[in-house]
Amino acid sequence: MLKSTGALARLLFIDLLGSLAWFPIWWYTTGLKKMISWCIDGLHYRIKQYSFKIWLKNFFVPMYGQYDWQGRAISVFMRLVVIIGRGIALAAEGVIYFVLILCWMIIPPLAFFLALQNIVSGMFMSQMPSL
Repeated sequence: MLKSTGALARLLFIDLLGSLAWFPIWWYTTGLKKMISWCIDGLHYRIKQYSFKIWLKNFFVPMYGQYDWQGRAISVFMRLVVIIGRGIALAAEGVIYFVLILCWMIIPPLAFFLALQNIVSGMFMSQMPSL
């Protein structure tokens, strides 16, 4: 019986409270590092998917074997439009990843503040007489 009480006390005080105390430290060190790494990996993946190297390598190569000046002009123009469009899409994804990182950093203090505000307003409102 004493062993189970000690195990329960260890679980409650050391593991649970230790986890609660360790959470903010992990969130802003290891967790943030993993989140940034995940975002960078995602951007690298998208760069490969958009295949910028291939589009830049073949920038002046005429499309569909049209070697006259009109075919070359159209090919260069179309590839320029595609590269600009893919660049805009990649920049938008970069902004989204940046916002995700900001949300990762803001959510815990915001949740704590809102919970504290809810507790305080609940206590205050319970003391107010009904009107």
